[in-house]
Amino acid sequence: MKKNIMFSTIMASALWLSGCQSVIDDPNATVEERQSMGVVLSDVGLGDQSFSDAAMRGMGELRETGGWFVDYRELSETETYQVGFEELVKEGHDVIVGLGFACQEELETVAAEHPNQQFALIDGVSALPNVLNITFEEGEGSTLAGAVAGLETESETIGFIGGMDIELIQKFEAGFERGAKSVNEDVEILVDFSNDFASPELGRELAEKQIEEGADVLYAAAGLTGVGVLETAEKYGVKAIGVDSDQSMIAPDAVVTSMLKQVDLAIVEIAGRVTEKPFNDHIILGIEEGGVGLAPLRRIQWDEKEASEYESIERQLKEGTL
Repeated sequence: MKKNIMFSTIMASALWLSGCQSVIDDPNATVEERQSMGVVLSDVGLGDQSFSDAAMRGMGELRETGGWFVDYRELSETETYQVGFEELVKEGHDVIVGLGFACQEELETVAAEHPNQQFALIDGVSALPNVLNITFEEGEGSTLAGAVAGLETESETIGFIGGMDIELIQKFEAGFERGAKSVNEDVEILVDFSNDFASPELGRELAEKQIEEGADVLYAAAGLTGVGVLETAEKYGVKAIGVDSDQSMIAPDAVVTSMLKQVDLAIVEIAGRVTEKPFNDHIILGIEEGGVGLAPLRRIQWDEKEASEYESIERQLKEGTL
């Protein structure tokens, strides 16, 4: 499955990159004429059907509509985030982006050594004066996901699987529980953490465990580990909710929607804020800003009361009253 995912993404990336072949062949000539961005992708890299792939869409949009030159590094090539950041600094980009909280320490190391270089961090917050920070209201999007799960469950038991028991993932969990309880106060939420964002096999094991305990709707915020959760949900005929990107293609018979975290929007937002002088700021993208939300609902047939309950949750989130 991973190979299939990687193949499809690599093919998509190849098609995208084919349009900027001249840039790849002669980057120095082009950088002088266009603004440029360098991105260090998250640990799993391209093919995660999630964070990095969403960033790639944003980079493609910048190139197609914004006239930007973009380049990126994957951890599989550089071995450390720091090497990736240092390579991009040497290329002289207008802004260098770190994707994910895991790279924050190494981004800060390089950013401190280059105070005149603008950096940006997605999913983390740095106090350095040359780092622009963007985070998301994952709890809001996960509240919508929880409302869907609370309305869809027939066993009154749903499951959450997180990649790590840390503050960021706890926001997903808390939102999921809030949404589910808002529409179904009797629902039970099973919670497990894989402590690994890159193990589909571990995702399959935890999903099987929760299904055996009665869960009939699963939600995973666990990177590539979540792919195993979705596949297992489909295998056992239960429903699932994807994360970060629309993950319906991974398990089309199981995934009823996905919690979207618009990393592509964050990439475009960063590009729009770059100035001549480095600066620090913190931008939070929530449901009102279009930073989080749900992918289209699939194979869901709610009656008028259920649809009204969901719409009420969505409206309260937009109004900031939930």
